[in-house]
Amino acid sequence: MSDYDDDQGDFNQYVEYREVSWGTRIKQAVQGIVIGILSITIAFGLIIWNEGSTILNQAAQQAISIPSDVPNNQDIGKLIITSGVITSDETLGDNLFIQPGEYIALAREVDMYSWVEKQTKETETNLGGSQDQKVTTTYYKTWVSVDKLDEKSIVISGNPINSNSQSFVYPEKHQNPTPNIKNAAYKVNAAKIGVFDVDMSSFSLPRAGSVKEAYGDVFTGYVQLPTPTQLQVSEQNLIPKADVTNVGSYLYQGSGTLQTPNLGDLRMRYAVFPANIPVTVIGKLSENNKIVPYLDKNKRRLFRLFPGTETNLLGRIQTEDHIFTWGLRFLSFLAMWIGLRLILEPINVVLDFIPIFGAIGRLTTGFSTMIVALMINISTIVIYHLTQNLLYLAIAVIITFLLGNAIFGKRYQRR
Repeated sequence: MSDYDDDQGDFNQYVEYREVSWGTRIKQAVQGIVIGILSITIAFGLIIWNEGSTILNQAAQQAISIPSDVPNNQDIGKLIITSGVITSDETLGDNLFIQPGEYIALAREVDMYSWVEKQTKETETNLGGSQDQKVTTTYYKTWVSVDKLDEKSIVISGNPINSNSQSFVYPEKHQNPTPNIKNAAYKVNAAKIGVFDVDMSSFSLPRAGSVKEAYGDVFTGYVQLPTPTQLQVSEQNLIPKADVTNVGSYLYQGSGTLQTPNLGDLRMRYAVFPANIPVTVIGKLSENNKIVPYLDKNKRRLFRLFPGTETNLLGRIQTEDHIFTWGLRFLSFLAMWIGLRLILEPINVVLDFIPIFGAIGRLTTGFSTMIVALMINISTIVIYHLTQNLLYLAIAVIITFLLGNAIFGKRYQRR
């Protein structure tokens, strides 16, 4: 093993060389079978959840449209959609920096300038099954959302990194402090749209991602209660604090500046759902002119509140359906494929005793498991939509898996 520390203040890099024996690799591959089974289980859960959401989003297009200025008794218990101006007798702030104002919801996003860890591995398999590995571990500072600081795997600028400094491979000189301000969200307890009371207690609080979407950073997708409007902090809405400065759209706390931050510095920004604007709500019409969450026969929940018209809300739901349904279908396929490959990986490691055989084995199992994963995913999706019955779905999945396994087994035996 050899390593070097390229220390440039905000950047450190270590390189380690390892030799892993054939026996150790076989043991690791066998242990990976458990991860493979878990990955397949997650894939099935993801498919069922995703397709259920798709069916619910399609149901939203069939919601009964009712006016918001007239009481309604004939559609009680049905899925309805209505538009009007949303009002509340309450005001909302964050009890820290933002003074109470006329908002239905408010969210605060906090980033901390932090150490993160990125690790890459280069491998070369030797005759006899052992493997030479070059592991490069890089540390650098960047802005990280405070609710991600405990996570070992997040994505920044398209790169998977570790932001949990407690689990760093080389924790010396790379420890992140504990932020004294967290992400937070707030909502009013009661609101009305025309003559209808909206069940605000049943809405989930906005997420930090809603703030990012308000500033055009990401498309967060499904959210019950968004904060779509940027809150420009000024003397009119800011609670005076000696330890923060107002820099553009951010509040800044720390010893550095927004352009040249120091470790542990915080930047904060806000987004809100304003009161007294035209909105649309979709949910179940309850007694006493109250709109509450709608549950379908499989207990799936539909309750959404968005600024704008019915067309805006239904268009949002349709956009989410197109983007996330296909995205999650692809993700579930990858999870299934990876799981199947992990289950068969011990065979390939054994074949690595002669490296060319291991390479051929991985090519063969990679293609075969891809076909099996695709078959399982497609059949699960189709049968779920045809039956919407979990018992029938489980039977169909088992049959499809056994069929795919039989096809794969015969191909592998021939080889």
